[in-house]
Amino acid sequence: MHHELIEVGAVSLELARTALNYWAMAAAIAGVDSEGFDLEAAHDEQVAWARSKDLEIGAGYGRFSTRLQQSTEDQIREIMYWAARNNIFVPTMYISVDEAVKGSRVRRAGLERTKRILASGTVKVLLVYKASRLFRQAGKGYQFVQEEVVEAGLRAVSVSQGIDTADKTSWKLQLQIHGLMDELLLDTIADHVRDGQKGLFMKRMVTGAVGVGFLRKEVPGGRPTNRGLPRTEIAVDEEAAGLICKHFKLILSGVSIREGVRRWNAGNGPCDPRSTTGKMSYTAYRRMLSNERLTGRFEFGRKRNQFSTKLDYVKQIHQPDEDVERWHDEGLRIVDDETFYAIQCKLAKLKIGPRGPRMEKSAKLCDLTTGMFFCSHCSTLDEPVRFYMAGANGRGMRCCSGDQCPHPSCVRRDEAVAAVCKELTDLITRDANLVAEVICRRQQLDAGGEEALQAEINAGEKQLRTMKNRLDGLFEFIGEGTADEKREAKSRLRKAIAERDSKQAEVNRLRKSIDMSKTQLTEHDVHARMTEMVAVLEPAASGDLDDDAVYEALTVFRALTGERVWVTVEPRAGRKQTVVRGHFRPHLIAAVSERAGVASNSPPGESISFWLRKPPRMDAIADRVHQLIDIEGRSHRAASKQLQDEGHDVNSSNVWNSHRRWYEMNDLPVPNIPYNNGLPRDSA
Repeated sequence: MHHELIEVGAVSLELARTALNYWAMAAAIAGVDSEGFDLEAAHDEQVAWARSKDLEIGAGYGRFSTRLQQSTEDQIREIMYWAARNNIFVPTMYISVDEAVKGSRVRRAGLERTKRILASGTVKVLLVYKASRLFRQAGKGYQFVQEEVVEAGLRAVSVSQGIDTADKTSWKLQLQIHGLMDELLLDTIADHVRDGQKGLFMKRMVTGAVGVGFLRKEVPGGRPTNRGLPRTEIAVDEEAAGLICKHFKLILSGVSIREGVRRWNAGNGPCDPRSTTGKMSYTAYRRMLSNERLTGRFEFGRKRNQFSTKLDYVKQIHQPDEDVERWHDEGLRIVDDETFYAIQCKLAKLKIGPRGPRMEKSAKLCDLTTGMFFCSHCSTLDEPVRFYMAGANGRGMRCCSGDQCPHPSCVRRDEAVAAVCKELTDLITRDANLVAEVICRRQQLDAGGEEALQAEINAGEKQLRTMKNRLDGLFEFIGEGTADEKREAKSRLRKAIAERDSKQAEVNRLRKSIDMSKTQLTEHDVHARMTEMVAVLEPAASGDLDDDAVYEALTVFRALTGERVWVTVEPRAGRKQTVVRGHFRPHLIAAVSERAGVASNSPPGESISFWLRKPPRMDAIADRVHQLIDIEGRSHRAASKQLQDEGHDVNSSNVWNSHRRWYEMNDLPVPNIPYNNGLPRDSA
């Protein structure tokens, strides 16, 4: 064998060699002519050899349920022995296994692989050790054998139970009887295990996962477990217990659950033993706060697993009180009853009950554009981090990283969208003449490139004709050959169709570019398109849009921002409230050109920065103060008088603070300017 079986659901290379040895040994005993059989030959060579000896080709399937079981080799050995004695050869490529997978599950890698092998048309027999290896439910096993094997003209054999679908008069009855017996046996075993677990629970032994706040303590002289491990009982983890009591007091004092989770992780608190991230999650934190074991009360059997065949997963069903075993130990108490039940009342108020039918509501621009806002703190070049809906009634938005964001803050969505629309409106109004000139000038320069575009279109159409001929040839052979050849032909056909569609889209785009280049625009036309965009954005900023206009505004918003608005949250020293700024690179020329019906590949403009949340007064006038002092060269007193004339209630001290704040916001060192900004002092 020159290949390794690494496909999911296949057997390992070592087990594959062992399986072939089992078959060769049984074949020699049964008198099968094995001359020319090579254990190391490739799969195709072994299949060809078996057919030359008039042996049927079979497939095998094995499964066990838990990690403590290791019966795969035993099942395959019996399958190989039976196959050799009945003139069947089972290549190891046709053996599939599911290890540590429950038979109640419908979707299993090994079972799906078996289905593909049966559908290939190269095997005639499916061999299993027991019918229960296929499915635990008798009905599911019968359905699988009937639909996947018998109706496909194949044969199924349960080698240990003597069930063979070749016996058309009795296989159905045998399969259903054995399936029913297996189900009853499994239920009986489950009852025995549950009763054993209940007995250990009543002796105060550990029977499952130990939650946060507790640990396992070895029982001296206790009988070991089935795995040879020492028997343990529950004890209080003193370090974790102190942290739990502290957090119970924090939650009662008004700290939010989310803030409690953040503090727990910041303090390196232990995580739930079932955690896969190594950190306490919001759900696990709430589960810890509601764990009645913290009061020393322990229960067994409150919930019972029940597998849903229809849904293909295990549900936990609450059991009546009379079926629940309990005991109480004050020595294991961590939290007093008064504190615990006070927390439960608080958690109950945070629960969301059953929701009624959704109310019809009109679409708003802020609902449609939330996904275009990104966190500048958490995003990278390869992986931008979006904002998502949050806050009371979904009016806000916050970073997807949640509390892990270095500067978490919730931003009002309607205010943020209104701020972007206002910036876009001001941008179009301010640069209208320049944009019109640029678009018209660029259109004149691009008019000479029509011949190059036509050459690309001609080349694309030639490729399309070649692709069409290839597709016609594939359609002719789609229904011929073996199952593998048909599947390969379908795959090649799908790939060829995708290539054809992609090339057709490219040719259509080039044709549209030529049509656009023939459209001659005037500056008046460009101004008209920008006026239309302003007419859409102005009501969008105020939120006054009907259902049709909101999608028109969405198109304009998306085109102008390039679907990227970056949000920067800036904490201020000594203040709880943060300031929030947004910035984006406007795609003004490209957006106006597209709206006017002409092609354009213009790059975006310089980044625009603006406030997404109403800033403090000193921050709001920082740009104006910078202009007055650093650009116009005025003194602080003269700048304050100018700002007072413009309607701001400020003095020279406010101007001094605002001037420093401008440099802090722009991450620049604060300059040491001379007294009175180097100007002569006004005479008295």
